[in-house]
Amino acid sequence: MLPGAKMRKTLAIVVIAALFGCENSDMKNDKPTININFNEPIQSLLSASTASLSRDCNSDICFYEFDTSSDSPNKAILTIDSGGQSLVLEEVIGAMLMTYKSDFLANSYITLNGVKPDTEHALAMQYFNETIAKLNKAGWQRYIYPNEARIPGAEAKKFKEIDEIFGAPVGTGPWQDPALKLSKDQWLSLPMFNNWLFYKDSEYLKLTVQRENNSKAPKEIGSYLFTLTFRSESDFYKGFIDDQEHDNWQKLLPAELKRMAQERAQTEARLKQMGIAIDENYQDPPIKALE
Repeated sequence: MLPGAKMRKTLAIVVIAALFGCENSDMKNDKPTININFNEPIQSLLSASTASLSRDCNSDICFYEFDTSSDSPNKAILTIDSGGQSLVLEEVIGAMLMTYKSDFLANSYITLNGVKPDTEHALAMQYFNETIAKLNKAGWQRYIYPNEARIPGAEAKKFKEIDEIFGAPVGTGPWQDPALKLSKDQWLSLPMFNNWLFYKDSEYLKLTVQRENNSKAPKEIGSYLFTLTFRSESDFYKGFIDDQEHDNWQKLLPAELKRMAQERAQTEARLKQMGIAIDENYQDPPIKALE
């Protein structure tokens, strides 16, 4: 072999090795993925996802879990496809997906490492607003419990208590309107745990923000945990019925919804007399299981 040919061969080997080295490096840096389509069975999710999901089952329930630390470079990327729109969330450090007497998801718990520990409250607020914007863009809408008044966030400042209306606790009041842009003082006035509820098609979502203020600089920095809980229609509305009657939820739910609607109407009538605006455009989502 000629010296030049030998040199070219050696160079080619080096180049190929470098290319494969780069490819392997990129592969190592690829983020694990979790791809969810609520209308497809769990096996489709497992096939479409690259994240390692452990499996634990009994005769009725299966749990599929992903877990990593906040310091890990291999945080997962979550993609939820529904209704032709995709919701993509990064920095996933935990996922627990559950099926119940079915091959389809009953509920899913997703933990996001949105901001670093002891971060500025302003950065956490920015991440929260960005997450809300992603949810809205993907078609998720505000949900209000059927027995609670449909009060828009613009009316929140008229109430002294954040989670009460007429002395009764509420879970989807004006302070939980995702359209409400909170000031820093309002954000810090919220309790340690706060929930915002959404729905899309036949799926329901609770966005939970847990905040712990830094003891040395409570008004400046804090540690946060952002959690998303997705629930199927049946799993969500079973929560309106006594536990021992869950198997009969479809039969019992209409009467409970009627009672709740009456409670809402009474509350809204009182609020209107006080000059509080009601969001008349809000309509409860249809329940496919009752159609």
